[in-house]
Amino acid sequence: MTAPVGQPTQLARIGLWGAPQSGKTTFLAALNIAAISQPTVPGSPSWIVIGGDDDAGAFLSENTDLLQSRHVFPSATPGMTALSWRFIGPARGGRLAGRPLRRGSRPENMVFVVELLDVAGRYFGSSTPKNSLPSSSVFDEGAGLFDGEPDAPDEWELLLDHLSMCDGLVYLFDPVREQRNSDAYEFFQRTLEQVTRRCFEANRLRGGKLPHFLAVCVTKFDEPAVFRQAFRTGVVLTGDEPERIPRVPDNLAKTFFDRLCDEGHEGSARLVRGSINNYFHPDRVSYFVSSSVGFHIGPSGYFRAHDFANVVKTGGEARIRGAIRPINVLEPFLWLEESTRSAARKR
Repeated sequence: MTAPVGQPTQLARIGLWGAPQSGKTTFLAALNIAAISQPTVPGSPSWIVIGGDDDAGAFLSENTDLLQSRHVFPSATPGMTALSWRFIGPARGGRLAGRPLRRGSRPENMVFVVELLDVAGRYFGSSTPKNSLPSSSVFDEGAGLFDGEPDAPDEWELLLDHLSMCDGLVYLFDPVREQRNSDAYEFFQRTLEQVTRRCFEANRLRGGKLPHFLAVCVTKFDEPAVFRQAFRTGVVLTGDEPERIPRVPDNLAKTFFDRLCDEGHEGSARLVRGSINNYFHPDRVSYFVSSSVGFHIGPSGYFRAHDFANVVKTGGEARIRGAIRPINVLEPFLWLEESTRSAARKR
């Protein structure tokens, strides 16, 4: 896919990875809101996110409406959906950066294209034979890979090929699910092993490790249990904006991830951490603490520690109380873009 003539472009193949119900579809749906909500700081680049095709554009607009206007979550991805988005911002670096424009000339744009597959979380799961799953298995939800569809093996291979050839990966670590099910490793290692084998066969390993940049996102920071754990860990700082929204700075995000791994049940999360350390170059891994919906801000206009939950259960269905204020949703993609672009210049 190419950008319009005259616009610098970079194709960033980014894979999205996470267990069922880790919030992958909501994370993607919040991208547009995150871009629109960027603070307008003089001299700071801002980004526009648009669909690379009609389907991707419809995904953004429809799910933005679900989140922001109807206050409901998007339906979980039932199978596999290919998506492509253009991220458009001011040109950075290069010989023209910072130079005044000639009269009649137009400012250059930096355009990078993200192509990914949004897939149901069960695709990353257990290697249990497809025809022998117990009826109570979490893999029963929805249609797709584990329902015995004729094309399911082809989809699984397509997903592995896609992840193997990606420049970057966004891995969503769901501390709420891990606390409940302790199965993060199950939905990580099987796929990781298969991706590594493909990279080895394609001679893509670098120093015995995967060539990918990896953005590890600890999700659901807005959940009371997750926020309070981060607060107890001492990694939460108050934001500078009028709402005083708490955040975990990127330089402290790994500290929080480590604490979650150390305190996790049955060692599943510790094994995930061990695999990240073993399979990826440490200088190609970055950590973020994220929330797709953000914290509830009431009539006071600022964050209040006794009333910040933005998700409530109504009639057994999860609903969003107020405005969407994504935290570290756009940032992992921008870090991956900058990292892959910097690595390409060094080749």
